[in-house]
Amino acid sequence: MHRLVAAALLLLAMALPARAGELTVFAAASLTDVVAALKGDFERLHPGTTVRPAFAASGALLSRLDAGEACDVFLSADIDTMGAAVNRHRVEPGTRTVFAGNTLVLAVPVGNPGRVAGLDSLAMGGVRRIGIGNPESVPAGRYAKRALQQKALTFALASKLVYYPSVRHVLAALAQGELDAGFVYATDAAVAGKDVAVAATLPLSPPVAYAGAVAARAKDPRGAAAFLAFLVTPEARAILARFGFTAP
Repeated sequence: MHRLVAAALLLLAMALPARAGELTVFAAASLTDVVAALKGDFERLHPGTTVRPAFAASGALLSRLDAGEACDVFLSADIDTMGAAVNRHRVEPGTRTVFAGNTLVLAVPVGNPGRVAGLDSLAMGGVRRIGIGNPESVPAGRYAKRALQQKALTFALASKLVYYPSVRHVLAALAQGELDAGFVYATDAAVAGKDVAVAATLPLSPPVAYAGAVAARAKDPRGAAAFLAFLVTPEARAILARFGFTAP
């Protein structure tokens, strides 16, 4: 299926007129570091094209698409937000493709002062503040909410949950010791290095999945299609894997 989408994107890229210049990519906050690496390789393969990424929570980026902001490619950290983008006619449905996966983890600041060992331990008295992305706009927050619901912990932990506008805000708060625990992706925890540790890995079904599509109002649809096609090449997959992302 992914090969068929990639082939369709390549055909679209060849069929449309060339337009070298800037390519605006709206990308989920958790893609911040890997997109910087992907950008360099893509630009080397497409001389004259400069990728201009903008990062935020997937829901916030969709709101910017709703407002008519210029965008060529939309990369969401979940299937639901991309589905909403399709339903609102903000992206081209035929270009939608899943290009990567990730793992939700329960992370703690250095030293683990709250002695967090897993979801059940979050109810202990020593745990006072738990960071979570706002489920209304942050896919990581929705994934975390689902994990808590599966353990019937949502009500018990309601007073401890601290909501943030993106998963990277949760990560920053963890690194600064402002939280006893927080829900982030495995790739985020890896970026934080020694400032953050993983207390538990949280398997989800369906798993975390990243989807991309060409924006409906793309100024450079050919470049946008080429960028999406690049994301599913072996070269891009190797870069994604190096940053901890899994194959879809």
